Amino acid sequence: MDNLNEYLGGRIIKTTDLKPETLMYLQNCGGEIVAATFKKNDKLFCRRCLMEIKKLPIKFQYCRNCINLGKIQIDEQLLITPTNLNFPQQEDYLVWDGQLTTNQTKGVRELILAFQQHRNHLVWAVTGAGKTEMIFPLIEQVLQQGQRIAICSPRVDVCIELFPRIQKVFPKTTVGLFHGRSEEPYHLTQIMLATVHQLIRFEKAFDVLVIDEVDSYPLAGNKMLHHAIKKAKKDTGMIVYLSATPPKELLTQVKQQKTSITRLYQRFHGHPLPEPRCHLLLKPTQFWKINPRLRLLLKRLIKTKQRFMLFFPQIPVMKQFAKQLKKLYPLLTFVDVSSKDDQRLEKVQQFREQKVQGILTTTILERGVTFKKIMVIVLDAQAKEFSKTALIQIAGRAGRGKDSYDDQVHFYYQAYNQQIRLACDEIRYLNQQAKK
Repeated sequence: MDNLNEYLGGRIIKTTDLKPETLMYLQNCGGEIVAATFKKNDKLFCRRCLMEIKKLPIKFQYCRNCINLGKIQIDEQLLITPTNLNFPQQEDYLVWDGQLTTNQTKGVRELILAFQQHRNHLVWAVTGAGKTEMIFPLIEQVLQQGQRIAICSPRVDVCIELFPRIQKVFPKTTVGLFHGRSEEPYHLTQIMLATVHQLIRFEKAFDVLVIDEVDSYPLAGNKMLHHAIKKAKKDTGMIVYLSATPPKELLTQVKQQKTSITRLYQRFHGHPLPEPRCHLLLKPTQFWKINPRLRLLLKRLIKTKQRFMLFFPQIPVMKQFAKQLKKLYPLLTFVDVSSKDDQRLEKVQQFREQKVQGILTTTILERGVTFKKIMVIVLDAQAKEFSKTALIQIAGRAGRGKDSYDDQVHFYYQAYNQQIRLACDEIRYLNQQAKK
């Protein structure tokens, strides 16, 4: 028989993908066989991703929305594996010698109350407020009750960074990391870290879902992924949303009292957010290969050995800049990363381990990564790719350490526009709120 650990826990699996004896055993354990599709208002929908199936001009009709997870034809059957599971009891779940701030402690109380009331909750906290540490006591509560939790993000990088932190503080609990590039196959764990896309494979599987960076691409505005989040939660479960820049829809739910909220305006170390310094470049970034004003900055960084993150609106612009940077400063060590870079994770790790001085990147690293003692620089900040939210998140990469709270942030632009103004205004506003 197949390794049952690879199927248990509310997984949605095509019956044809299972051996007959495995299928029978999973049914006997409480698994349910259902049709791959269902009709609503004379429209056909996929049971796995809950999206409408548009008719194709071919004989075999299938769902194109979730085809990346394997083709589902409309006449097939699915097995939803059992979710009533028994996890071993422990004396101590959480092993952490850190200490929460007064604001974090208040937030934890609000989180636990929402958990007890089976109510969805939003943690609206500035970047670097210590959101991850705040969910430790919540995870402990979930585990003590023998329940199951998934911590998800739209971004692979965020999941990979969180995984060792969760493993470290819950050393005796099974923790799994699953995403599109995972080398190990899915297996049942009490704590699951995964990209939001992985939730499409589950139905009523988790007592608590923690969704980090809820406003981030590709989750923002993605109907299928939002369906997946709701579908993966048990009927009595709760969803915790974590964000420094929550979307309007969530704030509307809070206003309507459908979702409770915790607000954290202060970083864990008590210091304000670094406020961006704005610079007008009279000539384009590429003027004389690299704008002379930027050359002065780069020379200063090289001389002082200051580590830095350099953000670009587009990959080609970044690649061209990197080429000129190598020519002008051959002794400077740096990497460049983007969403299309297969070695992105390895390069980010190089920068984290201080093997290189700089990292050139697009908005792919605007959130979910933590580096200490760095300068953050945005080039062409007026570009459409840099929304107000993106600029706030990028600025939030700086000043994250107790010993480097005053890291500098610089915005360079050819035109001062609304998104730059709004980002700077909101950062100042958050700092003012933190003083109250």
